[in-house]
Amino acid sequence: MCDIDAAPKVPDARRPKKTQNERQQQRVPGMCIKCKTARPNVTIRKCLYCKPCFVRTSVVKFRAALSKSRRRIEDSKAAGARSDTEAEAAEGAPRAMVALSGGACSSALLQLALDYHKSMAEKGAAVQSPYSQIVVGHVDESALFDVASDAVRGIAGDVEFRQARLEDVFAATDDSDALLQIVAASIAPGSSADHFKALVVRPASEEQHSPRERLHRLFDSLESATNRESLLDAIKTYLLARLAREAGCSVLLMGDSATRIASKIVSLTSRGRGFSLPLEVASECAWLDGLTVVRPMRDFVAKEIAFLNLWAGFRSVVVPTFTTGAPAHASIDRLTEAFVVGLDRDFASTVPTVCRTVQKLEPRPEALAASPCLVCGMPADPNSQTWRSRLTVSDAPLHSSASEPASIPADADISTSASSAAAPPLDISTRLCYACQSVLHFCRSDGLVLPAFCAERLADQADASASSGTRGHEALRKQVEQFLIDSDDERDDCGR
Repeated sequence: MCDIDAAPKVPDARRPKKTQNERQQQRVPGMCIKCKTARPNVTIRKCLYCKPCFVRTSVVKFRAALSKSRRRIEDSKAAGARSDTEAEAAEGAPRAMVALSGGACSSALLQLALDYHKSMAEKGAAVQSPYSQIVVGHVDESALFDVASDAVRGIAGDVEFRQARLEDVFAATDDSDALLQIVAASIAPGSSADHFKALVVRPASEEQHSPRERLHRLFDSLESATNRESLLDAIKTYLLARLAREAGCSVLLMGDSATRIASKIVSLTSRGRGFSLPLEVASECAWLDGLTVVRPMRDFVAKEIAFLNLWAGFRSVVVPTFTTGAPAHASIDRLTEAFVVGLDRDFASTVPTVCRTVQKLEPRPEALAASPCLVCGMPADPNSQTWRSRLTVSDAPLHSSASEPASIPADADISTSASSAAAPPLDISTRLCYACQSVLHFCRSDGLVLPAFCAERLADQADASASSGTRGHEALRKQVEQFLIDSDDERDDCGR
């Protein structure tokens, strides 16, 4: 009798043979998922790895991410107008700057990028390296924190090293020494819209405040750690971009890990930065003028980077922040980090899922066409005040003039020339993104002096408004024209 439940026997000749990849993908219980012969040393996303296989897998994953980013950048340039410089055309690859803070992520990024660049150079002309040269850029934060900059310099080794200090944003440059001072503000509790009026000013020659003192006064005016962290990120981004341009680099490599990006997604959304969110967490972002920001570490969680540095011997230092050693509710960034890490501890796919989901986001056309915010440099939504008025529960005006911003006397800290004092102050509210408006809303803004790059961006917008014939640019141009370098004067100076 035949057993109908029995499976039919397939002859060996007709039985499909397993391919080599299928045999390699088979897991051996209790063994490394790669070599299947060694005992595992670490578990990453429920996968077991031994030390050698984990290090090799991390190197391969980084190089694949870097190569994909390079190809996507080349495809985007080929689709639009090419912006390659003559140097890049001659060398065949752009110069890249690695943003090094000394922490675990940036240190691993530097060592992996250098190893990849060295291995490609050893292969000769057969394989081209994604970048012609690797340069290190570092922002010295010793003005605010106890950081050993010499230790960070030692991590870079013999690589070309460029450094900027936080207080440099208040130092005079060859182009301009102008600053932006808020002289009047309307930040009444419950108001549906904030109004900030500012003047472009120049410090007096007898001014005694040093750039470091101005930096301390700026951060002391911010009442919460969340606002301090937001402003610190804006200053560091500006300084890194300036260092990259001065070094002739067109690519800036950032060491944001997947864990960091997942927490940034939640914190940026909570702070009202959804308008620029796709640009701030993208794998490749070309928003900064003449510079492409690449995040090749976005496929690594924080645990992977920690074990990679340990087993590969990558050095790193502790980088303190405003919330170092503080409880989870000290700031929004600290709270979201604790939330994401705790959730990923119980559900291992949380961070990769969040990162893959946000990677599908694309910036709106309005964001790409918007002017940069004076403070953070990200797109500033011109309708942010209208959007805020629809969501804010505000007090009813008692007088007909209640909508006018109430003047706050400015601190007599900076003396201005007669022409700038005679000019009316400018309302910069529409030139700030929603998040930066919130930062200034919860600070002591009377007489607040913003960094010099805020005045530079205001001058650039004045030139853009004048060239496009935008209505209302005359007052803006009048404010900043005395701080701009005239092209004829510049040629005369060069002639001398």
